[in-house]
Amino acid sequence: MKPPKAAPPPPSRPQELVEFEAMQQRLDELKRVAVMNPTDTNLVAYMRYQRFVMNKSEVFAERWQRLVWTVPELDYGLTGRPTNAMAIGAFDEQQQARQAQVVRNLASTHGLLFIFRSDCPYCHRFAPILKRFEQEFGMTVFPVSLDGRGLPEYPNPQMDNGIASRLNASMVPALYLTAPSKRQIRPVGFGVMALTELLERIAALAQDPREAPL
Repeated sequence: MKPPKAAPPPPSRPQELVEFEAMQQRLDELKRVAVMNPTDTNLVAYMRYQRFVMNKSEVFAERWQRLVWTVPELDYGLTGRPTNAMAIGAFDEQQQARQAQVVRNLASTHGLLFIFRSDCPYCHRFAPILKRFEQEFGMTVFPVSLDGRGLPEYPNPQMDNGIASRLNASMVPALYLTAPSKRQIRPVGFGVMALTELLERIAALAQDPREAPL
């Protein structure tokens, strides 16, 4: 009968990994000692070793950045939203142009339900922004007043017939994206929103797979 084969020795661990774990353990031990007995000696020991670890991290970060500069596919600034100030402007303009086209296409089948009160200062602040959005992107706004009175931009609103309660619109201004042919209503947001924020939110709703095809 043959003796059983000896199990192969475990693979040796890289020295860098051993040293990294020892460094982490040493830092943790010094911290615990300093927390439990915060003498000047213990605190200085911990702070000095922490500085040693941070220096290593800084070297790592610098080498990482230099390598990214030489390998474009690893640079998130070239594949995602840029980090360079000049490139950010160009990226945002391109992004807004795409969003604007999406919203203009959406305007033929969708509208915006605007719920407000005439005595709401935030509604007064938001209404001109919404009116400009309506004019620029061609998406019809259906104003609904909770108190029956209008705003300068929307002087002839519909009276609330209970839709605010059904939509749980407890805060105004409230804005909803509606597709009348599908009997769909989805919240866009509450409170004052900038025009660019409106554009971003409505374009995102349009591209939501739950809404496809629009």
